[in-house]
This record gives sequence, C-alpha cells and structure tokens, in this order.
Amino acid sequence: MEDFQSALDTWLVYLGDLGFAAKAHLNPPATEAAIAAAEAEIGFRLPDDLRALYLWADGQVDIGDIADPAPGKIVTPLFGGYEFVPLAKAVGDYQVWEDVIDDWGDETDPNEFITLRPGDPPVAREYWRRGWFGFAIDGGGNAYAVDLSPVEGGTPGQIILTGSDEDERRVMAPSLTAFLARAATCEPVWEDVEDDGPMRFFEIGL
Repeated sequence: MEDFQSALDTWLVYLGDLGFAAKAHLNPPATEAAIAAAEAEIGFRLPDDLRALYLWADGQVDIGDIADPAPGKIVTPLFGGYEFVPLAKAVGDYQVWEDVIDDWGDETDPNEFITLRPGDPPVAREYWRRGWFGFAIDGGGNAYAVDLSPVEGGTPGQIILTGSDEDERRVMAPSLTAFLARAATCEPVWEDVEDDGPMRFFEIGL
C-alpha cells in the first residue's frame, strides 16, 4: 500500500504543520484477525487502504481522555473534527445503524429528507445503507464512511459523509487514499468553539 502510506504520511505532516500531535495518541495496531472478524460482522470486506489504516493503528485514544498533549502541541481528532474510531466501536456503531433502519419499518421514509450534492459521483440517496462503514465520527452521530455497497456508477470504497445531521449525501473522494491526499491540500475551516484547552477542531473542505 505504498500510495496509501504516502498519502497518510502527507496527511500527518499537514497536521503536524498545524500544530497537532496527531501520532501521539493512537491505539496499537489492529490485527489481521480483528479486521477479519469485523468484516464477518458487517458482511463486507474492507478496502485495502482502510485495512492498512487499521493495521497502522486501531483508532485513536478518546480525545476527551487526553489531559496533556505532546509538548508544544494541541489535540485534534485524526480527521479534523472526526475522530478515528477503533474497529470494535466502528462495528458497534454499524450495528446500531442496522437496528435503527430495521426498527423504522414502514412508519416513515427517512430517505425523503435526503438530497445529493450536485456534481458528485453517484451515491445512494438514502438515510443509511448497509455497507456504509463509518471509520471516523464527530461525536454527534455523523461519520466519514466507506461505501461498500455503491449504486451503479459509484466507486466501491468511496468516502461519503453520513449521519443524523447530514441530509445532503456527499462523496468526498473515490477512496481513503484519495481522501487523505486531497485533504492535505485543503485550507482548514476552523470551527468556532469555546475554549477547549489543548483541543481544536476543523472541517476538511472537500
């Protein structure tokens, strides 16, 4: 995964230049067995670059538990305002979404509220869809997800934005590798928040 590793390294340099201690608060790598177990739970194989990300680190430490960042650095989720989650949590969140959609039944059609961003590659106009695996969350029910069940014309493994606050379905990049490479070229859009000590958050403008 040389291209992925290059994109990841570029992203880490980008975060470092912004003053973030991006590598200081990662969990140990996931195992191949853990990844295979996660894939068995959701019924889809993860893309090679997302597998490589989890073999690099099984998510990051909950940033709320970090009292002291690296000297001279500040804390951020690995993806701006979205925290890279451990496999077990990602699978748990996936199963919660499955239950939500199953429980909705025929009472209402949540998809009626969903729009598509003009000009994006094809993506399902759905509130949530089996095969949308969230690997980074914002703590408010929203996630960056890999699309493992794309509609016709979509790309398997494309990165999309999903969640309870996201009524416009957006395709951020055709893969995680491309997402990281493109994100590292963006001007960060800083979120206006009260003083959070050593923490800062920004939006990736894709």
